Amino acid sequence: MLLRWLFVFFMSCTPLAYAGTVKLDTMIDAVDPGIKLFVRSKMTEGRTSFTDDNVVLFVHGATFSSTPDFDLPYKDYSWADWMVEKGYVVYMFDKRNYGFSSREKTMDEPAQNARPVTRSYLAIRDIGAVVDYIRKKHKINKVNLIGWSWGAMTAGYYTSLNSEKVQKLVMYAPAYAFAQHTNLGAGSGSQNKRKPNEFNYALGAYRLGTKAGNDARWDGEIPVADKNGYREEGVRDAFAYEALKTDPTSETRNPPSLRAPNGVLEDSFMQATGRAMWNASSIYVPTLVIAGEFDTWSFPEDREGLMRDLTNAPLKKSVLIKNATHFVLFEKTRFEFFGEIDNFLKARP
Repeated sequence: MLLRWLFVFFMSCTPLAYAGTVKLDTMIDAVDPGIKLFVRSKMTEGRTSFTDDNVVLFVHGATFSSTPDFDLPYKDYSWADWMVEKGYVVYMFDKRNYGFSSREKTMDEPAQNARPVTRSYLAIRDIGAVVDYIRKKHKINKVNLIGWSWGAMTAGYYTSLNSEKVQKLVMYAPAYAFAQHTNLGAGSGSQNKRKPNEFNYALGAYRLGTKAGNDARWDGEIPVADKNGYREEGVRDAFAYEALKTDPTSETRNPPSLRAPNGVLEDSFMQATGRAMWNASSIYVPTLVIAGEFDTWSFPEDREGLMRDLTNAPLKKSVLIKNATHFVLFEKTRFEFFGEIDNFLKARP
C-alpha cells in the first residue's frame, strides 16, 4: 500500500533531466566468481572525450544503493544529471548484496542465520572491478571517486591501496577513526553489551530499512521544528519510493522495507572503537573532505583525523556546509555542496 501511494505521488512530479543525456545500465563481472555488479553511466549524447579529469565514479553508502542516492528522478534532484551538465562522464554502481547487484543466498534467509555480509574488504573489491571496467572502456588511467558516508570510507580505503588508479578523491560525510563515536561505537546498538569490545553479532547478516526509519533519522538531524526550512516538501517521499524499488522483496513485508547488509556496521564499530582498517596516510591523491554541519554519521573529529592523517595527499581540503545534514545532496543547500565538489575536481594543482 505504501509503495502504491508513493507511486501515485511520484508520478505527479516531473523530473528535470538534462537534455541530451544518455543513460546506460549494464551488469559487469565482479572480481569474485559468480557476482554481477549493476553499473549505470550517464553522459552527454555523442560524447567522445574521456580523460582522467572528467570521469567520475559515485560510491554509495551503508543502507541505500546507487540510483536513489545519485540519480533521483525527481525535479532537479539528480546529482548525476547536474554533473553531466557540468561536463562530467558519470558512473555509479551497487556493491554486492545491494540494489540490482548479485545477492548472496544468505540475503534470502533469516538475518540471524549468518554474520554480517558485504564487509569493507569485499566492497573495495567491487569498487576495483568497476574502476578497472571504466578505465578499460574509456582507455584512461584514472577516475575520480566520490563516496558518500560508508561510500566515503570504502572509497578512501580503496584509494589507500590503489592511488595510481584515482585522479582525485571526494569523501562526503566520512566516518574515520574517532574512537568515541557514540552512534557507531560504544553505547550504540552495534555493541555487544555483555562483551563491550565485541560487535553485536545478534544483528545478523542484514537489517531492514523502512521509509519511517529513514524519515526519522533525517528529521532528527534537522535542528529546527519546520523541516521544510532545510528540505523541500516531497523529496523525502520521492527518495523512499526509489529506494524501496531497488529491493524486489520490499513489498513482501509490512511495512515495505529493503534489506541492507550489516558488514558496514561491523566494520564501522571496529573503526569507532579504535581498530582502524586503513590509514589515510596511504592516500597519494588530492582529497576533499566535506560534510553537512549537523551530520551524525560523520563527526567533526572524524574529519579532523582524516586531515591529520592525509600526510601524503598533494592537496587536502576540508569543507563544512552550514545548515545541512547527512542528506545535504537532497536539501536546499545542495547546489552550494555540488559547487564545492565541482570546484575541487576542476582545480589545477
